[in-house]
Amino acid sequence: MASVQKFTDSAVTNQLRHNAREIVNNSNRDIDKTRTHLNYSLTPERALSPQEYYKIRKKELYVYGRSDVKTMAGWIVTAPKELSSKQEEQTFFQSVYNFLETRYGKENVIQAAVHYDEGKKEKAVDRWGKVLTDDTGKPIYKIAVGRPHLHFDFIPVVADINPKHHQSEKICANDVLTRHELQSFHSDLQKHLQNDGLNCSVITGITKSNGRNYTVKELKASYEAQRELQHIHEYERSRW
Repeated sequence: MASVQKFTDSAVTNQLRHNAREIVNNSNRDIDKTRTHLNYSLTPERALSPQEYYKIRKKELYVYGRSDVKTMAGWIVTAPKELSSKQEEQTFFQSVYNFLETRYGKENVIQAAVHYDEGKKEKAVDRWGKVLTDDTGKPIYKIAVGRPHLHFDFIPVVADINPKHHQSEKICANDVLTRHELQSFHSDLQKHLQNDGLNCSVITGITKSNGRNYTVKELKASYEAQRELQHIHEYERSRW
């Protein structure tokens, strides 16, 4: 299952830092820091950090001069439950990355990070379902880790044919993430995975029958996507 989000220039740094776990006082209480070492990067090897590369690549492109322009987009792709080992998950994420890199251009890839350390906070129970408590009688909480997932963040780029612009390409999320793109994404990814010999499905009960991914509002049934998007919004609000 996959979901997509768009980011303004002012939100990009927080998103990239969140994915890289570079926020020291992280307000996301659903990150299990004992599992953060399992996370890894599929970002192309460069001498620059994702933030630095983003700024340089952005300068090469025409950008409309409005603060609400979405200069980066990000897919979150969750590992299907059919995958039963970490090796299978790694193969899956590499295949998904290859699909996305080809689809949007390697030069436009800003960051690709696989997370194993996110879940949801819930009360700990014993084998009989009784809630465990500490010495003061308060419930003990644990983090129930969710499915691993890939964050793929990229600059949405299209050709710029406006003769008044000096650049040959421009940033335009609406022209890249069109209705057709959103409708065909899951089915195209599924075909790619099958061609790679992966026997798993990204078209699930929370993906519409025609292959189109649900809107953010419709994705409330998906825990991983819902929590990820909530965290992103929290980071954006915390900047003010």
